[in-house]
Amino acid sequence: MQNRQYGGGPQRSGQPTAGAPQAERIRKALDGAGAELIEFARETGEYLASGSEREKLSVSQIRNVLDDIQRMRTFDENRLQMLRPRLAYAAGRHQGRVKDLQSIVDTAIEMTNAGNFKHFKNLVEAIVGYHRYYGGK
Repeated sequence: MQNRQYGGGPQRSGQPTAGAPQAERIRKALDGAGAELIEFARETGEYLASGSEREKLSVSQIRNVLDDIQRMRTFDENRLQMLRPRLAYAAGRHQGRVKDLQSIVDTAIEMTNAGNFKHFKNLVEAIVGYHRYYGGK
């Protein structure tokens, strides 16, 4: 396992930054870089499943986002953009890792278009899978 900080950049209080290094990794994943998508999803899923019980992201919280995305058979910008306020609501309602998930998915939504929507869906699905693998409950 590589010894690098989450998101490829500096950390504050153990949380990932929403800065340029993380955004660049998300962009590469959405551009179809399979290895980058898997590595980013693994690190993210592990991070979201870590921390105290209060900080951890629950499977139901992360699953709701994935279910909404999977219902979209094709790229629908309006439905995709509506995920942003839903995630903001969840982040405001719950503490801990929900805000981190919101930051990651929000950044990915900003970069998603009809051409890379499939990769966006794969990224979120992989994050959910690794979250579960690393003990997300």
